[in-house]
Amino acid sequence: MSMSTVTGSETANRQNLQNNRDSKLYRGRAPIASMDAMEDMDGMDILTGSNPTMQPDCHMLGKGVIPGLRYRHLGKSGLKVSNIGLGSLKAFSSEDCEMNEDLVTLAFENGINFFDISEPFTSKRAEVELGRIIKKKGWSRRQFVVCTKVYWDKTEEKALSRKEIIESVKDSLKNLQLEYIDLLIVHKNDPNCPLEEVLRAMSYLINTGQILYWGTAKWSPVEIFETFSMARSHHCIAPLAEYAEYHPFHREKVELYMAELYNKIGTGLITWSPISLGLCSGKQEDQATLFTKLALKSGKYAKGGMDMLNLHDGRGPHEATLRVKQLETIAERLGASLTQLVLAWSLRNNTSQCVIVSASSMEQLCMLFNSLQLLPKLTNTIMDEMDKILTNKPVRPPMVSTLQQRWAATGGMPPQ
Repeated sequence: MSMSTVTGSETANRQNLQNNRDSKLYRGRAPIASMDAMEDMDGMDILTGSNPTMQPDCHMLGKGVIPGLRYRHLGKSGLKVSNIGLGSLKAFSSEDCEMNEDLVTLAFENGINFFDISEPFTSKRAEVELGRIIKKKGWSRRQFVVCTKVYWDKTEEKALSRKEIIESVKDSLKNLQLEYIDLLIVHKNDPNCPLEEVLRAMSYLINTGQILYWGTAKWSPVEIFETFSMARSHHCIAPLAEYAEYHPFHREKVELYMAELYNKIGTGLITWSPISLGLCSGKQEDQATLFTKLALKSGKYAKGGMDMLNLHDGRGPHEATLRVKQLETIAERLGASLTQLVLAWSLRNNTSQCVIVSASSMEQLCMLFNSLQLLPKLTNTIMDEMDKILTNKPVRPPMVSTLQQRWAATGGMPPQ
């Protein structure tokens, strides 16, 4: 073998090694903040505002898994959660103890490992029932994740404080009969409570083993980022995830800001909607009514003199009703209900690591779980068709410099 051949081979090997190193560095470096660039490179999970999905391990949970169920790390943590979680609103807060147990057991045995206390007025009942079921079943503590909330705005004092947070955790641990809570959510920010007080209370609870992670609900992106920055400067533990509403008629916060917060500071996302929480029955008319109300509430469809109290009074169909009917047509074409279509639409967004669902019956819960099987059918073509129907895809406002604003009176030119 000649010397030139050896040299050429070594050069090629070095080039290949450098290319491999570059590709790894590309995946690990600071993600692109532009959402447009993320959409263009949709094939890479790191650019969709979330982490790669993991195939479920059948031996990991219960007896089996629902087809299409996946597990994700919540935020940039090591905690793995199923992409569907079971919420308490309808599932395990009722007076029917047997039905509560059946619903929780059905979810667990089909791979659901995330259980959420979803509603303030029945939170105590839900915690007691969930704790009773877990204790009765004897499930390993490694197999499930429990999320509960600090509903400070529903207390008599209506004030968030270190005392309120710690007392709330004590009550929840007693109700759940658990040694610790996996994820504690602060429901709404209190402008009268210093962020440092919240951070130090959460850091104390985590350091003493009473909770593992904490998060926020109904906090603005600015508040979340400010909390993260203060946590870094005060050497406290930052929130892991935001708990946010997300459905086709409520998109701005999740699609414009949460993916960027994940990429910049590692904030995870848990989503819910009135549809996923089982607030309508399986009847087509009830589903259409709820969807129309959500469309009207969004304020995006204000033509035709809409009246939320008279959706079916014989007058001509208005814009919101027409759009809901067009979505129903797509659902029928895919062989699914409108509820299943919208839940699958939410699940398809990789920005969210977990979507909370709830149901008051086994049939309704199975119907929601079957939404996972719709995911392969939601192609880019179908998603584009839905966006054309909705006409509400959020877009970032163009950046305008302060100089341009100052010179607006002179047509964007500097004053002479």
